[in-house]
Amino acid sequence: MLNANEVHAKTLQRWGGDILSFTSALFPLVNGVKFDINEHTLAIAQKLNGVLSDDPNQPKHIIINMPPRSGKTELCILYFVALGFAVNPASVFMHLSSSDNLVNINVGSIRKIMLSDPYKILFPLTSIANNAAGSIATTAGGTMYAAPFLGQITGFGCGTYGSKRFSGALLVDDPVKTQDALSETMRERVNFTWANTIISRRNSENTPVIIIAQRTHVHDLCGFLLEEEGRISEGGKWDLLELPAIIDEGTSQERSYWPSRISLESLKKQKELNPWVFDTQYMQNPKPVEGLLFNEKETRYFDDTDMEGGYILLQCDPADEGTNKTCSAVYCVKGEDVYVMDVIYSAMNTEHTIPRIIEQMKQWKVRQARIESNAAWSLFRKEIKRLAAEQGITTEILAVSQRQNKELRIFNQAPSIQKYFLYRKPSMQNDEYRVYMREKHSYLKLVKDQKDDGVDTDTAACEYLKRMGMIPTI
Repeated sequence: MLNANEVHAKTLQRWGGDILSFTSALFPLVNGVKFDINEHTLAIAQKLNGVLSDDPNQPKHIIINMPPRSGKTELCILYFVALGFAVNPASVFMHLSSSDNLVNINVGSIRKIMLSDPYKILFPLTSIANNAAGSIATTAGGTMYAAPFLGQITGFGCGTYGSKRFSGALLVDDPVKTQDALSETMRERVNFTWANTIISRRNSENTPVIIIAQRTHVHDLCGFLLEEEGRISEGGKWDLLELPAIIDEGTSQERSYWPSRISLESLKKQKELNPWVFDTQYMQNPKPVEGLLFNEKETRYFDDTDMEGGYILLQCDPADEGTNKTCSAVYCVKGEDVYVMDVIYSAMNTEHTIPRIIEQMKQWKVRQARIESNAAWSLFRKEIKRLAAEQGITTEILAVSQRQNKELRIFNQAPSIQKYFLYRKPSMQNDEYRVYMREKHSYLKLVKDQKDDGVDTDTAACEYLKRMGMIPTI
């Protein structure tokens, strides 16, 4: 007969790195109904399994943006913590959410899972040692502390210093109530609290951080972190999983993200009632409430275009590591239409972007490349010119220097960009192209310090094409 150590070890061999199988098995035993597995739960489970693993190459800073009522709390908080305590009974968790009532309910639900007969039989080495409303303690020294996001958390931490295995996590579930999302004061308070208090609660730099939230505003906590620290795909810190309610919207393949729960028709009716709320909370695509310069509904899209006979221009606005991005866009001009064929939109350094721009010039047979060469960026242009010559690329490489007010230039060219420029359909966009379009459609009129690298590049291309008589002056 197996002893407790052997039982626990055998169960971990089966479920220790598989949150979805663990949840699917225990959910009906604890709750009396089947756990509904769907495409989006598979995507979430893949991220959570990476966190539970001991693989140092797996991302440990994860943002999951998804619609409300999508099962995020059950999978990402309740069953993730229960499995985490099974993987390591000495784990230390901190759980934060928008209200004291909600986190207490979640603690109670986790306690219910861990006190269920199936859990106790399968994981005999993990047992609860306390009965407090807002916390869990295990007999192995593990703890879970739960509090409202803006509550008192000093004196508490998460994770274990120096541990080489999973030892807990910082878990944030909807840090702000939707009704508070439009308050600039509240948003600033949440973002300030994160930067100055919460992130320091980790006992180790290796302690995983998981934020699960519906988007509520362009500058909510998720937006703030992505702006300040960036996506892993762009050389930044955060592994972002975006789960829109309508997949492949606007294409022949569009469908509900969870057809067994809500139909495509129902989602479209919700969008008709309040497009801004739907785009923000359901599509994970927040936009400013007012003052947008580029109307997304008026944006022109294309499936593909034959470039034969077209004039091919590359416009590049370089940047180095930091908050700005290098934008290098390829435009094909045919008649009065300007097709944005390809976009490099990266926050990585010049060692990464220069070879990509060279390849872009070669792939698209660029006739002219206009490169911003203010100050030290003249060296950037010269390096591209040198490498292009070495590879026999015949593109004419031109230096560009901008001294006029950027916000005013963008404002003045916006009507022409809206009228003459065409962009790839969303289903044909890669990740960088999507970010470039998202920032374009979030750009405010005559406001400083925005994410404007993409629209500034379009503006410079538009100015040049007008000056050369290739598109009309409105």
